[in-house]
Amino acid sequence: MTAAPIAFVHHANQFVITDGYADRDGISVTAAGYDAVLSLHVELGVPAALHISGPILEAIAWHRPALLVRLRRHLASGLITLIGGTYGENVMPLSSPQHNRRQLRAFHDLVEDLLEVPREKLKTAWVPERVWATETCAPPLLDADAPGVGYQRVLLDDRLAHPLREGRYPGSAREAFDAAGPYRWHEDGFPASVGGRLHAGSLAPYRIADGDGLVGVPIASHLRYLVPPHDPDHLGLLSELADDASRAAEGSVLVFADDLERVAGVAGWEQGLERYARFLRWLSRSDVLQPVALDDWCDQVDPALEIPVDSGTYYELAHQHGAGEDYSRWAGDPRWRPYAERLDRVETALEQAEADGADTGLCALAERLVLLGRHETAWQDPDPDGGRAPAPWVRATAAHAADALPVLAAARWAADPATHGLRILFTDVDEDGDDEVIISSDRLFAVLSPRHGGRLSLLVHRGSDPDPAPDSARRGTVVVGNAADHWNFQTQLHQHMQTPPNHPGALSVLGTETHRHEVGRVELDADGAVIELIDVEPGPDRGLTKQVLLTADGNALVVCVRRPVLPGELRTTVALSPDYTRLLNAGRHAMNPVQGRTWWGAATETIDAWVAHDPDECTAQLIATSPATGHALVGAVDGCGRHQHLVLGTGPVDDDTGPALITAAHSRLHPAAQPAPAHRPTAVMLGTK
Repeated sequence: MTAAPIAFVHHANQFVITDGYADRDGISVTAAGYDAVLSLHVELGVPAALHISGPILEAIAWHRPALLVRLRRHLASGLITLIGGTYGENVMPLSSPQHNRRQLRAFHDLVEDLLEVPREKLKTAWVPERVWATETCAPPLLDADAPGVGYQRVLLDDRLAHPLREGRYPGSAREAFDAAGPYRWHEDGFPASVGGRLHAGSLAPYRIADGDGLVGVPIASHLRYLVPPHDPDHLGLLSELADDASRAAEGSVLVFADDLERVAGVAGWEQGLERYARFLRWLSRSDVLQPVALDDWCDQVDPALEIPVDSGTYYELAHQHGAGEDYSRWAGDPRWRPYAERLDRVETALEQAEADGADTGLCALAERLVLLGRHETAWQDPDPDGGRAPAPWVRATAAHAADALPVLAAARWAADPATHGLRILFTDVDEDGDDEVIISSDRLFAVLSPRHGGRLSLLVHRGSDPDPAPDSARRGTVVVGNAADHWNFQTQLHQHMQTPPNHPGALSVLGTETHRHEVGRVELDADGAVIELIDVEPGPDRGLTKQVLLTADGNALVVCVRRPVLPGELRTTVALSPDYTRLLNAGRHAMNPVQGRTWWGAATETIDAWVAHDPDECTAQLIATSPATGHALVGAVDGCGRHQHLVLGTGPVDDDTGPALITAAHSRLHPAAQPAPAHRPTAVMLGTK
């Protein structure tokens, strides 16, 4: 008997992109599992293809850079090849053609940056959640101009080669195909024999009708239930499948394609690595199955058959989970509608900002947040009360797409050629129902959230070039704010995140991170702007104040923290993410921690950011206080008593910088007592628009 060809495709997509989760594996354990599986393939000489989502790749580059190096080596070995696809794993039929092109381009950019794989080498695409609709998925996959790659083929479940009946599943050829499928083997038990069950005609690549030459490569559903084998007897079942496959038409191939986390036994899956290792060792000695590299095999096949492919996905998602063949039951769920509408509004705001010539670098970051917002669009998990409901992590990522709105506000500010002067604005910049405070000058743009800890959630620095060239119109650089990192189940914007500790922002005082603050003193003149935030949460910290000073010509915020009555610990945290977009694209090696006697900070090729204090105030500095935080260096100014000052700045710094700025700010931060304003204005500003 001729050995049947078998190809492996591993899909790394579990949305665990930090460490410190209370209920599941973090990125360190998950990425180590990835490496173990790929290493087995390399050691045993069994070729495999890998598709990895953009957020997971960014997380590995930050949290486990050594594993990123190993991943590059696996790819360089030639035994592991890369499968293309979208950056944020959006369900493509639910997205606009322009959005799908954005997703593809972002993925291609990232694999060139982090994996050093030229986009031209990508030939086969992975469709998120394997949800296919020819009219929406094929055009962006074939568009070589916009995303930079024109794909030759796409992986589709074998069942999709069988049509529906006038768009309906009951009574269709697809239903008949599914009847012989393996979809209840886990519940009802594995059969004693599977001989003759394999639909040999569903193993050959084919041209997708109306797909302009795009080839569909069938994923063999039976393999997903037999690999890794649960029992030694399952190797006999695999041999029977191989016997059926060996008699299939020329060019046919058995394709195993499933979540990499499953065979690795991480991110919530049962332990499977040892079983998978035994299977690969058996396979390397097998005379009934011959491992092949998917792209190499398909490059030698010229499909003659053309098949109309109706919308569809894998059986379990369409029927056991209840999403429907076209995913419409989940996409149309009224519980998802508010999130879908928010995503559409934010994407429209991005498109308008781009059309208006807003800062290109900040628009690119806002785009990243929009792409993440559609991660596994409208996915549903089992509901504790029965049935299914939009998953909490999907609702969180969709909600935080609105983090793009303050970034877009900063993008417009950064691109405005006019002299700004100093401004203080009270506005709901991200449409979360609570007003934020924006304080800005010609150099800095800061967003403070009184409602959630009085914290600084975004700080952007603008370069001094007044007239950048059109092809490099990038002047704004994020200094504080790591919004593209995981929000877990947290849907509320700005809220302090403890599990995992991932979005500290800046200026959170230990013990008051979640306390509601109100605006107190507001002062603005030609030389400086001061905003005061007052802790109004009942308890011993009620009345704690933070005053933030921005001077007209400065590249720093000077902050005064004061306790109202009793002395106590004063620890103010700052998370620095200088050139955050670059950190996402390049990983941990793009940022270097730096430190002096009175300051600590982070330096990149484009900008230096730092936090300074005055040790004469009996303060000290702490660095790397939250290593689980993604794409940020977290530290604090530590002190005690009733009073503390710190400086958050950019650019050159030495041991005299912070103390000098604190001394110069004294009169602005400690004015004579004055009555509180009768009302708060919505905006105050100096300078011209």
